[in-house]
Amino acid sequence: MLPAGNRTEYIRKLVRASKVAVIGIEDAHLLYTDNNGLIDGLSSVTDLKGHSSPLAGNLLIVGRDESGAAASVSAGIDDVASWFTIIRPVFLPVFETLRESQTLGTRVIRLDVRIERSIPNVIR
Repeated sequence: MLPAGNRTEYIRKLVRASKVAVIGIEDAHLLYTDNNGLIDGLSSVTDLKGHSSPLAGNLLIVGRDESGAAASVSAGIDDVASWFTIIRPVFLPVFETLRESQTLGTRVIRLDVRIERSIPNVIR
């Protein structure tokens, strides 16, 4: 639950962002995310099912009651994890074989990039 005091400031601290975006999920939840998260350098982004743009940075999910106010999350952790796909780049070194006199070796001549997608791991 969010504290009764200044919720906006509390959410900003949890998400670690000066500007926070709010996204409604399935009429029963709210997702708070860094509004500028895609601007900074990224090591990964997160796709949310049904949302058109990837999300970056820390995410906070809270429940939403009938009036739209923050409430306890009603979905289980496995359900929440299934809403997301984590997307990250993986660097693949490409090697060149070096043959100099009687020495055989290799060196990296470039890095290719593969995009990996995975669901979040739920740690209990």
